[in-house]
Amino acid sequence: MCAELHLTPAGIVPHVSPKPLTSNPALAKVVYRNHWRDIFDGQTPPDWQPTMSVSVVIASYNSKTVGLTLASLAAQDYPEDLLEVIVVDDGSQPPVTIEGPAPKNLRLIRVKEGEGWGRSNAMDTAIRASSGDIIYWVDSDMVLFRDNVRQHAKWAHFIPEAATIGDKGFLETWDLTPQQVYEDVSSDKIRSLADPATLHRHWSLDVYDRTDDLNDSDGRNYSTHMGATASVTRLVYERTNGQDTRLHLGEDTEIAYQLWQAGAVFIPVHEGYAWHLGRATVQDKGEAVARINNVYFAQRMPIPRYRRSATRRIWEVPLLTVVVRIDDETAKFARACVDRVLNSLEADLKVILVGPWSRLHDGRRRVLADPDSEYYLIHEWFRSDARVEFVETAPDRVFPSPFRIDLPVTAGVNPEGLRSIYRRIDGKHLGRVHFFTPGHATDQAVTVTHAPAYERALRYAPAGSATDGPGDMDEVIDAVWGLEWAGLPEEQLYDLRAVDLAGPVDGSDPAVVALKEELDELRTALKLAKRMGGGRLVRGAERVSKLVGRGKRKVRRIVRERTGA
Repeated sequence: MCAELHLTPAGIVPHVSPKPLTSNPALAKVVYRNHWRDIFDGQTPPDWQPTMSVSVVIASYNSKTVGLTLASLAAQDYPEDLLEVIVVDDGSQPPVTIEGPAPKNLRLIRVKEGEGWGRSNAMDTAIRASSGDIIYWVDSDMVLFRDNVRQHAKWAHFIPEAATIGDKGFLETWDLTPQQVYEDVSSDKIRSLADPATLHRHWSLDVYDRTDDLNDSDGRNYSTHMGATASVTRLVYERTNGQDTRLHLGEDTEIAYQLWQAGAVFIPVHEGYAWHLGRATVQDKGEAVARINNVYFAQRMPIPRYRRSATRRIWEVPLLTVVVRIDDETAKFARACVDRVLNSLEADLKVILVGPWSRLHDGRRRVLADPDSEYYLIHEWFRSDARVEFVETAPDRVFPSPFRIDLPVTAGVNPEGLRSIYRRIDGKHLGRVHFFTPGHATDQAVTVTHAPAYERALRYAPAGSATDGPGDMDEVIDAVWGLEWAGLPEEQLYDLRAVDLAGPVDGSDPAVVALKEELDELRTALKLAKRMGGGRLVRGAERVSKLVGRGKRKVRRIVRERTGA
């Protein structure tokens, strides 16, 4: 590990990489980013016994293999009293029946006509009916090895935010009965059905190889958390919005994104092995699945960025949520502040405007003398912009939007400003960055916070901690994800109280503006050279002409990259 220097308002503070030092002993056992190896390596003490309950949830629709899955669950070595299994019949014809060996605590729930359909809806039904400390998604075509549940569940006992993903081998042919599965799982003979090295290699294994089993992923490889065999603690799941029952494909990836934003720690469990009965979907239908999923994922998951190939769009879950507070003293700056935000080059955003909006009414009032006149003007100015939301109280969280920016209403950003703020925190994968803001005290700094860091930190923050600016919460966020103080060029972030607000708000790209000004100067030089004549001047003019051409191409490239035009 190497020492790093972090600039704060108090001066230069040394930190140890990768996890910052903390004086709070409780934070020493919190996972930093996704570095689970620092807390628990998977080796349990010899006398360890599980104490957390597990709810296995299974969706079944005309499944011919669910009986085999249940038989393998009946043979698990996890304590029976700590294991419940909930099967949701998603409209199968004929209805699901339980034949052969089955877990002791098994419930079968049937989805009634008109109550929705699809795996996500079925899982939502099962999870709502469950009570376990750990939620374990299992597909109805899986045969779990005897220690599978134990291998998954042990992680939650040592890492409260654990979200595990099991390995699987894809069997394309099999000849099994429920009774045979029960006996072979109980004796561990089930492992000898095939050599995993000879079977289809799932793409997630390549991701594990690149990221040291996700230890270095910072959670960004959340898509490896697939529903075939995947678990999460209820502690984390209850921070999410739950299963998106509108989805009928890719629902496991969507809930995995939510788990990441809720502060989950993703951990592959290679020992938690299982047989997948049948080929992997991506082997036969990969392109078709991706074509559909990418559209639905783009609405719900701002990261990775490539899914949102269209620019200047409004999406269901914004990349940036900008929170601006106003009061009677600062209301006059609100339109200037928010106009500059909405003119940002990074358009994938939402603005939450916090103010006393309940004071506005439709009754008779003295328009020119009304003390609330400025609030009426602000509301009228932005009421038709779908990106602006009016609230009375600042939200504690902006889940599942990945980045929250708390912006003082008296701070102004130019079109590059928000993009620079986002790139600073995202490029360094930090949990929070405070930006020194001209004309503002340090407790009024522009603050950008990464949602996974914030959600994990909430559990460990002192009661009553301020959640949106410098304070006790900073130490916790620093311990779980990393924190910095930084500056921006004065043209990107400035004090609105020190500038003329009378003119229009310019939404032009500063880089393009600068290049156009440079091109104008070159054109003037070119005309002058041609008028003066002479061999040397003509050659110089030709050189300038080439520079103009290159400049034009550069302008077009920048515009294309930033606007798609």
